[in-house]
Amino acid sequence: MGIDENEPSRVEDNCKAFDAAWIDAGYMTETVYKFSRTTQGIFPAVGRGATQISTRWDQPSNSKRSRLRGVGEGYTGNDLLDHGVTLLEVNADHWKNWVHQRLTTPLSKPGAMRLFQAPPHEHLSLAKHLTAERKIEEFVAGKGMVTRWERIRKNNHWFDALYNACAAGHAVGVRLFDAERIKPQPRRKFSEIAAEKRERGFVDLERWRGIRSR
Repeated sequence: MGIDENEPSRVEDNCKAFDAAWIDAGYMTETVYKFSRTTQGIFPAVGRGATQISTRWDQPSNSKRSRLRGVGEGYTGNDLLDHGVTLLEVNADHWKNWVHQRLTTPLSKPGAMRLFQAPPHEHLSLAKHLTAERKIEEFVAGKGMVTRWERIRKNNHWFDALYNACAAGHAVGVRLFDAERIKPQPRRKFSEIAAEKRERGFVDLERWRGIRSR
């Protein structure tokens, strides 16, 4: 069902087909696999934290039972040959950071995440889920400074669902608007550069005097 933009409280009859849906396969794994095999656009997904990632995201698996299908920003798709599904492995810490960056971006700026208009209490449960983890930065030997998210309350399911939805959106081509599109400088011709050098000489005297005066 769709939402009437002029009257948000009214539901339209026309349907919008989804482009992709990633379902957490950490719970009832076989059921999720079976559903994804029978429904187009549904993919099982598992989140991997910074401490769980031991190899590069673009490193092909050596397993004969899986085959790397594709690599995205903080996620990889692997065909599980024994199960007949493509499993998305998601860098949970990366996408949790991304979600909170969107939530803390002012509404007047590009990239802000908005919630539908409702009394505050209707968003209370969501707010609790989104704040059920805290961000921790620590030094890990061989990796440097690593950001990870630590759960401080049990109910964080909607947070997981949201970062998976954001990663899935990225996979199908959704991107943030640029704050300002910077127009590239026109390419200069070699003849123009050469003429400028002849005019000021091969030595930039102004820059040379500045270096000598330091």
